[in-house]
Amino acid sequence: MQHNQASNPEDARMSTLNDFMWEWNLENGDIWCSEGYAARVGVPEEPVPSSGAYWHSRIHPDDQMWVSESLYEALQKQPTTWEATYRFLKADGTYVVVKDHAHLFRKAGTVVRLLGTSTVQNEALSRSTQFYSAAFDQVPLGMIVTDANGRIVRANASFQQLSGYTAAELQQVSYRQLIDAADWPIYNARLQSLQTSLSTQLENRLRQNNGQILWVKQTLTLIPAMGYYFTTVEDITHEHLQRQQRERLLTLIENSSELMVIAAMDDHLLYINQAGRELVGIPADAPIVHRKVSDFYWQDQYAFVRETILPELLEKGHWKGEFRIRHFQTGMVIPVFANGIRIDDPDTGQPIARGFTLRDMRPEQLARQTILESERHFRNLVIQAPVAIGLLKGRKMVIETANEFMLEVWGKTESIVGKPLLSALPELAGQGFIELLQDVYDTGNPFYGNEILAQIIRNNRLEARYYNFVYAPVRQSDGTITGVMIVANDVSDQVRAKKEVQFSEERFRSFVLGSPTPIVIYTGKELRIETVNQAMLDTWHRDSSLVGKTFREAFPELDPQNFYQLLEQVYVTGKTYTAQEDRVDLLIDGEFRTFYFNFTYKALRDARGATYGIINTATDVTAQVNARQQLEETEQNLRDAIELAELGTWSRNLNTGKISCSSRIQQWYGFTEPETDVEAFMAAVHPEDRHQVLDLISQAVVFRKSDHYSAEYRVVHLQTGEERIVQSQGKVTCDPQGKPYLLSGTSRDVTSQKQAALGLERLVSQRTQELQQANELLQRSNRELEQYAYVASHDLQEPLRKIRMFSGIIREMNDLPERAQNPLAKVIHSSERMTLLIRDLLEFSRLLKVDRILTSTDLNTIVQNVITDFELAIQEKSATVEVGTLPTVNAESLQMNQLFYNLLSNALKFTKEGVPPRIIITCERLLPQDVQAYALPEGAYYDIRVQDNGIGFSENYKEQIFEVFKRLHTREVYPGSGIGLALCRKIVQNHGGLLYAESEEGQGSTFHIILPEAFRSASVSF
Repeated sequence: MQHNQASNPEDARMSTLNDFMWEWNLENGDIWCSEGYAARVGVPEEPVPSSGAYWHSRIHPDDQMWVSESLYEALQKQPTTWEATYRFLKADGTYVVVKDHAHLFRKAGTVVRLLGTSTVQNEALSRSTQFYSAAFDQVPLGMIVTDANGRIVRANASFQQLSGYTAAELQQVSYRQLIDAADWPIYNARLQSLQTSLSTQLENRLRQNNGQILWVKQTLTLIPAMGYYFTTVEDITHEHLQRQQRERLLTLIENSSELMVIAAMDDHLLYINQAGRELVGIPADAPIVHRKVSDFYWQDQYAFVRETILPELLEKGHWKGEFRIRHFQTGMVIPVFANGIRIDDPDTGQPIARGFTLRDMRPEQLARQTILESERHFRNLVIQAPVAIGLLKGRKMVIETANEFMLEVWGKTESIVGKPLLSALPELAGQGFIELLQDVYDTGNPFYGNEILAQIIRNNRLEARYYNFVYAPVRQSDGTITGVMIVANDVSDQVRAKKEVQFSEERFRSFVLGSPTPIVIYTGKELRIETVNQAMLDTWHRDSSLVGKTFREAFPELDPQNFYQLLEQVYVTGKTYTAQEDRVDLLIDGEFRTFYFNFTYKALRDARGATYGIINTATDVTAQVNARQQLEETEQNLRDAIELAELGTWSRNLNTGKISCSSRIQQWYGFTEPETDVEAFMAAVHPEDRHQVLDLISQAVVFRKSDHYSAEYRVVHLQTGEERIVQSQGKVTCDPQGKPYLLSGTSRDVTSQKQAALGLERLVSQRTQELQQANELLQRSNRELEQYAYVASHDLQEPLRKIRMFSGIIREMNDLPERAQNPLAKVIHSSERMTLLIRDLLEFSRLLKVDRILTSTDLNTIVQNVITDFELAIQEKSATVEVGTLPTVNAESLQMNQLFYNLLSNALKFTKEGVPPRIIITCERLLPQDVQAYALPEGAYYDIRVQDNGIGFSENYKEQIFEVFKRLHTREVYPGSGIGLALCRKIVQNHGGLLYAESEEGQGSTFHIILPEAFRSASVSF
């Protein structure tokens, strides 16, 4: 490209204007500019553009894409001219606004050359353009410009922040791509509506760069001259959520099963829900504007309300308790539990209304429970926030310009233009706004304020308003700050609405959480637990960790019990489900426990009528159900018992004289009907017994000597004359005044028992005579045994002593033949054995009757004395004896000595060849269940064990060894009389105990001595 100074005759003319000419050869890419280029956008040493790429780089970044697209469209669609206005970078780094106008030259249908002029806008227009461009970029409201295809031509910073896209990213996408697909139909319809109107509004969802969905309000404006669309985009996500929450709260109140009412301070009724209308009998379509609070009460009850309840409500802000209202149609008195609140103006704090929730107490006369509910008061505000823009000049913040919205925000007219801000709005002093503006002016840093409170004089009074605003510096082309631009948005309504919703939500939450009636709210199709009060948690035996979980997650054990299906059905159909005494098996601490509930599932609907949740109220009636079931079971058991015992039942009304009787009484007495009178009843009583029966009834009923009646008498069947004996038991029942009005009871046929008793008396008499005869025979036998014992102790022992004595003398003779010594030794041995046998028999016979006094006997001392007696035998056999701690028992000490002597003697006698004997004596106290297992009387017992390592014996002989003269070995192997263990068992039995043995042949034996700690028999006999 060549830069020829003054080579074109037009250059002279152009130099005097703000224009310069240029030519772009598309075949070789060269660009030519006149001298005006350097004068308007550069300096002489600045090189002229040499190519289209260099020219494109000097265009403002925000204008590059749309300028390129506009030129491309001209090259493709065959127009003869092309125009565009955009910002162009000067050599000093500032931008000027230029307007290009070019002619297109074609060769074979293809554009090969552009010849045009560029006009530089004047300073005022440039400044105005900069101002509105800055306003576009700095306004806190999202703004975009799109072409006819939806491509984003320009987007301000607020929209970039709102969408999460950069300016470059937005220019690569269609705005329609950012709109949620579900909202495309309505968006397209609104675009079509711009064919007949220049502007339209809609609310839809916008998808951010991170995938998050926002709710926005859009205002679409068609710019016909350019074929572009100008759109403002405002984030209303919070307001949308608030609106949904308010709709839910309204639906919840309207669907509440309890009466909810709001009254003005002058007692006029402002609101009553459907449940309230049904409770007091106001038709659904009947107006309430003329109704007053006093209409709900009879005169006496309203006096209590007016003089007691309302003053306390106004003073404290709340009241709860019980009173009575009336039904508007029938006048019926309805007991209710009320929870009232004073409703104050959130701005002034003054009371403006009273809210009450009333719960019908009639269904709860038996099991009353209070419920704390409050009326919700909220306002439905539709927020419209205008955008206001103003320009302040210099550090004194002189108002240079302000649009109508800003003037409305300030509450002023255009007369304030040209005045310092503080002079125009002196009320701003001390609120910090002037200082913030001056800081932006001094530092160049913008300031963003959100929901900031400002005190503004509007309509001659000071108002408190909330604003979202931006303070942005306004710079000259050289970067010098000349002022501050204000972009503001009045959000007072939104802020107040948000506070009111928060207030309403907190109040409703307190209603639910404070209610003594179990209440839970499930939301969504998955039935997630959103709100649950402590009463319901106590009913469930759960804690607050359930909040946020779905019903199935919180109660998996209820899935098979069909409750989830019931909830799902209510959610789908919207029909309320009510259950009475329904069984519920809850898993508590790892175990299923059965409960019974009266409960209701009721669908909650939003303003559109769509179900969004379920409210569940419940009452635990487990105690009542269990009591009723127990009563029914008791009554059935009573009927079964009466039938099993073959009893007849009867009752006599003492006022009417009528007697009701069971079928069995009819059968006994010969009555043909279940009801009779006193005369017919007494006719069936044996004549000899009538006086007695009447006398006993009179004592119970008339003279009141006892509340019970008991008689035994004979009954004669009125039809057959059959006679039987009956026993009757009755009880007198009195009315509240103490007057007897009922005698009821049972009768039993004792005829067979009486006959059996007579036979038994005869049998007892016969057996008594036989027993006396047996006792006499036993006494003779005992005397004979005593004589035998005397003979054995004297007459038998004396000859044996002489045999032993003379045998000893013969054995000492020197001339005794050898062949006589062996027979003589056998004689001596036999006599000694006979002596031992007689001694043991005598000892055994003494145990049959021993009159001795039992004393406290220390078994440790007894055993040690016995061990001392066997000291020589223990040494000879190298035996060891281990003795644990033994108890002190109530016993005859000599018999205890004999017991342990015999057991130790056997343990030392029956030993294995070559094995040193080992004897272990231990003791332990028996447990109560062990005492029962031995079939012993209650008391404290000890198990004393004597264990040895001897030859043992087979379990087959564990009882035979305790019999008299029973031996398991010959006398030659193990000498003895065969009476020792029989003596041991008899001694233990004499002391109220047991003796048994455990053994295995070749493995030793263990003898168990079971003795009581305190045997009390003074005479030990058997």
